[in-house]
Amino acid sequence: MDYPSQFDQGGDGIQFYTTAKNHYSPIYLSKKTLIVIKQIEISFTLEGDILFDTFGFYRSKQFLILGIFLLNLFCNPDWKHNSGDPFTKTYWENRLLENDIIAYPRFFFIEGLVTGLNQTPLTILSPSDGSSITVNGNGPFKMFVFASPKYLQLTFPTQPSNVHCMVWDRGNWDGFSLVNVQISCPFAKTIVSGKTLLWDRCTYGSSWNPLGNSLGEGLGDCSRGNPEPLQFCTAADGYDSATNPNACNGGINSQLVSVGAVYRSCVSRNTSKAYQRENWRLPLYTEMFSVIRCSETNTGEITGEDGCLTVGNATKYPGATADPILFPNAQPAHYWGPQTFPGLGDVQVITVNFDPGNESYLNKDLNAFVRCVSDL
Repeated sequence: MDYPSQFDQGGDGIQFYTTAKNHYSPIYLSKKTLIVIKQIEISFTLEGDILFDTFGFYRSKQFLILGIFLLNLFCNPDWKHNSGDPFTKTYWENRLLENDIIAYPRFFFIEGLVTGLNQTPLTILSPSDGSSITVNGNGPFKMFVFASPKYLQLTFPTQPSNVHCMVWDRGNWDGFSLVNVQISCPFAKTIVSGKTLLWDRCTYGSSWNPLGNSLGEGLGDCSRGNPEPLQFCTAADGYDSATNPNACNGGINSQLVSVGAVYRSCVSRNTSKAYQRENWRLPLYTEMFSVIRCSETNTGEITGEDGCLTVGNATKYPGATADPILFPNAQPAHYWGPQTFPGLGDVQVITVNFDPGNESYLNKDLNAFVRCVSDL
């Protein structure tokens, strides 16, 4: 290691030399620097000449600290613009996460599209600053908020009366606005015995398409996939109409289905969190009565086997007896419930037939459709 071998003291500071490869290398220290060095307890004394107190054991440590200080002095960092310090604005402005969505709160516009409404308004709220707008129908929307684009939340303090909406796509940050946000309503909503039910608007096998326009622009539809009929219970599940008719419902006719493709069709949605929900199940046939609608002008309550025959003038939709806007691909056929009909050898299930629109019954080894429901 080279050690200081010569010192010069001037009016504004001190210059000393180190020997390296047979020549002198000058290092200049200002008075300001010397004062700071004094503060960090490197032992200098300034009394006419500069002397090191010690050239022994502590010399290496002194030069290490001096080197670190000089490096920071000449780099001259500005802590207010330190992008590595989370207490600075620069840190948050440059911390780009998840597709360059910036976390630092600011004023900006949200631009997007609402689909799936059915003749009812929707209120959109930004909880971070209380900003809200009410849209009266399907189509584009725009709102001004103060929030974090990264952690933005949109809620719906007032949901429509016949559908239930959600943020379908959070959109993307373009540097100035949050654009391409999609809000859609994949649930139809009914109330049965004081309980609010959220229905998948699509028959099992298909799923909601917020941009589908087969029923009209902005209405959404079920054009992703196709309705898939299922058997309630099969030989693979242990079903035998003579010896084991309750194989899929716990061995007794009073229990609900707990095995088989029909059971899995709804329960499996809890694992996948379909439409961001985790309490999907197969609906009771009495709950499915609330889905039946006989015609556009006939909305009477269905209560049993007579179905649409007892409602108004007995007119009905030409296809399935369900609102074709709320349930775009409803099939004019049987839909499974979870309950065995307690008679005829326990080989039938109580269903709802959306052709005439009534309570019905179907053998467990035949095909019918499924519409899953979730409790709000």
